[in-house]
Amino acid sequence: MIRVRIAEADDQKRLIEFIHDHWSETHIFAQRPEVFAWQHLQDDGRLNMVLAEEVDVPEERVLGVLGFIPMGRFAPNLGDRDLLLAIWKVDESAAPPGLGLRLLKYLRSELQPRMIAAIGTSEMVRRIYEVLRYRVGALHQSAIFNPARRDDLRVAANVPASAFEPAIEVPAEVLELVPFGADASADLRVTIDTLGEGGLPTKSWAYVEARYLRHPWYRYETRLVRSGGLPVAIVVWRVVRGVGADVLRIVDVIGDTGWLRRAPFALQEEIVRVDAEYIDLMQWGIDSALLAAAGFVCVDNHPDMILPNYFSPFEARNVPIELAVKVFDDDEARATLFRADSDQDRPNLVSEVEHTR
Repeated sequence: MIRVRIAEADDQKRLIEFIHDHWSETHIFAQRPEVFAWQHLQDDGRLNMVLAEEVDVPEERVLGVLGFIPMGRFAPNLGDRDLLLAIWKVDESAAPPGLGLRLLKYLRSELQPRMIAAIGTSEMVRRIYEVLRYRVGALHQSAIFNPARRDDLRVAANVPASAFEPAIEVPAEVLELVPFGADASADLRVTIDTLGEGGLPTKSWAYVEARYLRHPWYRYETRLVRSGGLPVAIVVWRVVRGVGADVLRIVDVIGDTGWLRRAPFALQEEIVRVDAEYIDLMQWGIDSALLAAAGFVCVDNHPDMILPNYFSPFEARNVPIELAVKVFDDDEARATLFRADSDQDRPNLVSEVEHTR
């Protein structure tokens, strides 16, 4: 008999062994269980993985897993309303047909989320999502470049000359990026709660603090976006080391995204500050025409341009990140997803977790 349930803390060892045996023995979860716990283990002891196990055998063998990351993993008050999927794997030598789909249906039935999304899907499961009437696509990638690095590119390649034109200056009173950290004022925390509450997925100050500002291995930078003196969003990025040069990667935007049409000058200032080649943005839900009009350079419009996706380890090639989204009780057009919403911005190499930040 096969039992499907949501895992608990005591299941962690078995699940990691399953990933080691049926996914990869070099998976970061198998090599560094603390990364597994950071991504999936909640403070209340729930392990955010759907588990299928054969219970009429002595050791209750694991047959399949489906990992998920609710916004409530990092901010408990956000609960299970919005779920992002992660690792999805069955033991193909022993699992009955349809077990993987059963895991997904169980998750939907058990937690009754408003939204389920998966970032980094494979071609193999794309058809499953299509049959279930998920919207499928890929993150849209675009970038703003450092004019000073025009003749010294180490990471990007085949970048059009127009990408290195200095952006038109936008005065700070029109658009300003204001740094903040874990010691943010009470007023700013309330502001971030307000900015995040209308999003799909919904986020909050508690989410930003736990997911980014107190990340155990990565150092994220956070900015409050002021437009016309009013707070309209926050943006999160981190420095990523390529081969011989750094880049900035925007991993999240919380709040309004319309400010991006006026962002290139402020973003170029940030790039020059750290001598990065460029700052890139991978997202789903923002009008690509808006970004192009603002001066963001898109891979889709320049097929020969290379903006690498993989940095750990580094691969000098474009790699699309496919996704699937289904909104059950809200306006699907409101959904906006970014690289860090799922498991696309976490350590993949042991070297990344050898030291806390």
